[in-house]
Amino acid sequence: MSKTSFRKLVDEHYDRIFRAARFMSGDSTLAEELVQDTFLAAAESLKTFEGRSSPYTWLYGILLNKFRRWLRHKEAAALSLQAMFEDEDDERTHETLETDQPGPAEDAERNEAIERVRAAIEGLTADHRSVITLRFVEGMTYEEIAEALGCPIGTVKSRIHYALEKIGRRLGESG
Repeated sequence: MSKTSFRKLVDEHYDRIFRAARFMSGDSTLAEELVQDTFLAAAESLKTFEGRSSPYTWLYGILLNKFRRWLRHKEAAALSLQAMFEDEDDERTHETLETDQPGPAEDAERNEAIERVRAAIEGLTADHRSVITLRFVEGMTYEEIAEALGCPIGTVKSRIHYALEKIGRRLGESG
């Protein structure tokens, strides 16, 4: 694939890949890093793309792998931070380890609901978060999701079912 063809691939899929990364990570800066890593990896492995799936599906698979790797690194870093603060005041530990949340906006009730949903989704495993992203953000069919993730349709349906169930339970607990 030529530079022009690759540029066209980036132009055609950048926005969708960014939206998916933003939804997965909940952070625009991190999403931008994930997207850049995704397209760099795609450029490096372009010769291995056989065209059996759509370019978006292939790119999404790369993005998902990058996001999973980031999650593993984040979890390891959080554990390291927690160990550093074990002897200090619990309140300070929680302040240090809390994730950045957007400040209150004009419509506080709406923003609170959005944050509750986002927190419920962020609490999902990477597998559950990815099916929710693909189905409800990207609007992909079960077949397309199965292709993107390399798993049977039954697995996709099961993951969506359990992910929605978990989200519902978390929203019920926090509401």
